[in-house]
Amino acid sequence: MQPAPTDIDAIRERVRNDFPFWAENFAHIVDKRAEKVLLKLKPGQLELDRQLEAQRAAGKPRRAIVLKARQLGFSTYTQAKLIHECTLHERVDAAVVAQDTKTGDKLYRIGERIYTGLPKDAELKPKLGRHRRSKFLHFAGDEMWQEGEAFPDSTYAVDTAGEYDAGRGVTPTRMHLSEIAFWPQILQKLTALLQGVPDTPDSLVVYESTANGYNAFKDIWDDAEEGRSDFVAFFWPWWKETEYALAFASETEREAFEIGDARNPYAEEEPQLVDRFELSPEQLNWRRSTIANKCGGDIRIFHQEYPSSPEESFIATGQKVFDPYRVKQLVDRVEVTDPRVRTVENPGPEIGDFQVERMGTEVNRVGDDIEVPQSALWLPRERGLVNPKEPFRLWLPDDEREGRRQYIAAVDVSGGRTETTKDTDYHAIQVIDHRTREQVAEYRSRIEPEQLAPLCLLVALWFNEAWLAIERTGGWGVQLLRILYLDYHYPFVYRPKRTGQSSERTELRLGWDTNQRTKPEMVGGMAGLLQEQTDGIKSRALASEIRTYTRTEKGTTEAEPGKFDDLLSAYMIAQQVARELPVREDDDVEGGESAFVVASQRLGGYDPRYG
Repeated sequence: MQPAPTDIDAIRERVRNDFPFWAENFAHIVDKRAEKVLLKLKPGQLELDRQLEAQRAAGKPRRAIVLKARQLGFSTYTQAKLIHECTLHERVDAAVVAQDTKTGDKLYRIGERIYTGLPKDAELKPKLGRHRRSKFLHFAGDEMWQEGEAFPDSTYAVDTAGEYDAGRGVTPTRMHLSEIAFWPQILQKLTALLQGVPDTPDSLVVYESTANGYNAFKDIWDDAEEGRSDFVAFFWPWWKETEYALAFASETEREAFEIGDARNPYAEEEPQLVDRFELSPEQLNWRRSTIANKCGGDIRIFHQEYPSSPEESFIATGQKVFDPYRVKQLVDRVEVTDPRVRTVENPGPEIGDFQVERMGTEVNRVGDDIEVPQSALWLPRERGLVNPKEPFRLWLPDDEREGRRQYIAAVDVSGGRTETTKDTDYHAIQVIDHRTREQVAEYRSRIEPEQLAPLCLLVALWFNEAWLAIERTGGWGVQLLRILYLDYHYPFVYRPKRTGQSSERTELRLGWDTNQRTKPEMVGGMAGLLQEQTDGIKSRALASEIRTYTRTEKGTTEAEPGKFDDLLSAYMIAQQVARELPVREDDDVEGGESAFVVASQRLGGYDPRYG
């Protein structure tokens, strides 16, 4: 019995506009067992489709950024979505831009297979007008396309990110941008590609990628997640996938399964996972089995391939210098000491600035009298005397500073514009307690270099005549060192000690030099502190720089492109100097006067042997 015409029309309309219905009845794919099957959408694929179509229903363009985990089928979903709209809707131009040719060929094959597997029905499978292997399909219907009367007259094209310039003249209405976290010059390429896409409800743009550390893709994700863009931030963790559960051989085995079993190296995180995501024993059983059998027993590989959360996926990827899991613990800790949202319980650091309390006269290197600060005041922001764009951040009650504690202030001087960012480096100052090695103050700015010397002196004075360790590498800090040492006559300017000799004679050269010998020591020392969780870090900005610090293909260490490492560099210098220099005792202060004043009075000026 043939369905009534009204029923046929309803089915046609559903096939045209109900993508999941079309996929499950007409779209063939090759599954994990290499068998050709109809595309039955998984829960994650269905949820992504629901969110995209909700945007269209609200009159908004369909936009999503998909953060991938392993084997969840979002690339397949997107190719099927594009083929559905290209074959059943008029004048759809779909563009797929892949990371490289290999990935592009794979995506094209998925789309082509879905098209070739459609039923031989002119309403479901329009004939091809033109096509180019692994690159282009033109859905033109019958032969009338040569006379300009093609239907649906839609195209499906695949290209690579490295060839995007060739497509600048194209104005696609649907775009799938694959593995963008691995594209070179991510932001520039996205800007060029998206200019022609209309902002209509039918238009579609899907970014889809696995994480690649904290690069520009992470920034794009953060913008979406925090509502600063129109993109839906979509992440589907492994524990939401129904097939990622492993049944026990018997009820006895299930009862014997111990969550967080100390005897199992893969079970350490299980209590937190259960508490946070309410995982079942079957899911944890699958997790243990997968770590052991598919990840080589390396839990870090599991985190990379099957992340539980967006944050974990970013932490687990990229060529990280520091242990990503210790870094994750650090990021969690600093949310208490430096919260994004301040509360009465967690107020975070005190914000303020250092000002001159008392001035004095010194004789500079050319014999002229100059005014030099002799003591400093801390002025909190509430007093209204701080530059709101460039404040100091202080984790130190006044009563602790007054206890004659000793401190180290390390300064990383900006070297100007970087090779990997459009902005200049920052000046950065980190202050740590010499004994406990804990962070007590932090500063970052792009002030003029001549403003930095008096600021460094104020910091050193306020922190009980702290050791000042100025980085001289590249020559950027040399002038600052000369001003502090020869003009201001500050006695506690760091000078390195010779190595490889029996005598520990101090070099005459001032400042810290980051070189092929000292940098590995700095990085290794920082790694050890993080591993032992004795890093003393309080700052969220510093923690962020630590997690974006990477190892290049050449083996060097630096910030990811578009990021900075000034705060980290200053902090590592401070920690290295703290290891090297002995803590000054109270008898370094003579007659109750500061060592600064005493040193300035010697020989009518400054005694370079002091300190």
